[in-house]
Amino acid sequence: MDKYFLALLGEAGATGLAKGFSFRYKVFLHAYEEEKSHWNYFKNFRRSVLESPVFYTFLIIGILSSILGQSAVKFINRKAEEGAIDFYKKNFESNSVEIMQILEQEFGHLSLSYGDLRDQ
Repeated sequence: MDKYFLALLGEAGATGLAKGFSFRYKVFLHAYEEEKSHWNYFKNFRRSVLESPVFYTFLIIGILSSILGQSAVKFINRKAEEGAIDFYKKNFESNSVEIMQILEQEFGHLSLSYGDLRDQ
């Protein structure tokens, strides 16, 4: 499969999750803005009719997991961010400034999985 297509849909999902998490945990608002910028970056390479359905599906997952509490949000966020980091490391060149910036931001999002979300 095309790495840009997978990245596009992955960032659409990550944007939805961060937006869903942010309804209860405001610390995710910054992550939402960054994920949205990642999504927009990959829109320059590919477009798909699946973007909106993926975004809204993960938005609902984010809202529902927020209802379950911090441990659910941290677990889902950790799995999503670890997957994104692994994907970028395996599929994209490490000499790309944009990809390195995205990776750095993904590590920042991963750090939200540790500590109290209400205190940040």
